[in-house]
Amino acid sequence: MAFFQPMKVFAISDPHLSFGVPNKSMDRFGAEWVNHPAKIEKNWREIVGEKDVVLVPGDISWAKKLPDVMPDLLWLDKLPGIKVILNGNHDYWWPTATILERELPPSLRFVHNNHVRIGPFLFFGTRLWDTSEYSLFDLIEWDPKKGEIPGLKSGQDLETQEKLYEREIQRLKLSITSIPREDSAIRIALTHYPPLNHTLTPSRVSGTLETAGTKHTVFGHLHSIKKEWIGKAFGKLNGVTYHLTACDYLDFIPKLICEA
Repeated sequence: MAFFQPMKVFAISDPHLSFGVPNKSMDRFGAEWVNHPAKIEKNWREIVGEKDVVLVPGDISWAKKLPDVMPDLLWLDKLPGIKVILNGNHDYWWPTATILERELPPSLRFVHNNHVRIGPFLFFGTRLWDTSEYSLFDLIEWDPKKGEIPGLKSGQDLETQEKLYEREIQRLKLSITSIPREDSAIRIALTHYPPLNHTLTPSRVSGTLETAGTKHTVFGHLHSIKKEWIGKAFGKLNGVTYHLTACDYLDFIPKLICEA
């Protein structure tokens, strides 16, 4: 007798892989990052099945060119499951949709002004950007000596920042409008930057996600989370559950988002 096996959706972001550019190893960022790809792989193989989906919302690789990122993408391809990837602010290698379609290994899909339908799930989204609309200052262990304020991109004026943020909102809407209205799949959004703050104050993006019928939103970008916020940041707002999935925040274990 065959038993029904639900499809599971996991997420883990910001792996910052560097197989093609070994001089960019994450080891220099602290003991927890030493040999972190091996940690991710071990945990991934223990919990992810071949028919499951793993979302990787940005900062996939330190590579700047497509040939240099291929070892990282091939490493992801060898892990169990179907992977849905999104670009982050450090993914300088990210090319056009046409090139992605041609060059990505077989088990990888991408979100880029489009949507991806896999089984009972539908994935869409955009990278987003820094914004002055909401602050994440209280969430991050910030060293003032570094001269950067979390949530603001160093050296970028607010006018430019907001233009880029607005452009990303329009790209999110493009991704949403690519979805057939009659599609009743479970909708999961990917962003790289957080779409709202850690205390769940509504934002322009959160409102757009709610209108689109989103059930879950996964994102990363944030590191060095204050201890008092570990496991407490973000959550559910107006029907949408927001998940911070930066790999160091998750102790390098893919997070189960939902199953069906």
